Amino acid sequence: MNRRLFLGGFLPSQLWSASPIRLSRPDGLPEYVDVKQYRATVLLFLSNICPISNAYQDRIHALAKHFAGQPVRLLLINSNDNESAAETLRYANDVKFSVPFFKDWRNTVADRFGVTLTPEVVILDSNGASRYHGAIDDARNAARVKVEAVKLAVADLLANRPVSVKPIRAFGCAIKKVS
Repeated sequence: MNRRLFLGGFLPSQLWSASPIRLSRPDGLPEYVDVKQYRATVLLFLSNICPISNAYQDRIHALAKHFAGQPVRLLLINSNDNESAAETLRYANDVKFSVPFFKDWRNTVADRFGVTLTPEVVILDSNGASRYHGAIDDARNAARVKVEAVKLAVADLLANRPVSVKPIRAFGCAIKKVS
């Protein structure tokens, strides 16, 4: 049975969304992220091998640089069952991400937030409520981007405004889930 559906019947959605997010560091040790410590937590689901996800490397570097020093936590997450922790670590080292790249074993975090593609993003407020869920921006080609959804949504959260950017449908490769 899907744990999210099962627990969803017993836990109020506020409790479910506010609970810490459990991820695995590249060394295999667990890390718990408490969203209450940040004004915004950006969950960015990526793949080591998806060409669309990989086309976003420069934009992800730019997001990390943009949010540096702000009360924002950027979490890069690999939920693909067919991509090992060692491969994910090697990929992160090759790409030289300035923020950690975590492994989501058994897709629990992806399932919890309804994420099915890479790249796909969920932005949480400090209460753990999802305020944006969709694409990073509105174009596969960086030169054609008109709406930088992640930057706009986080700017609204930091200014204590409702998120004004409408969700943009994510596009990319399907997350390879645990069968």
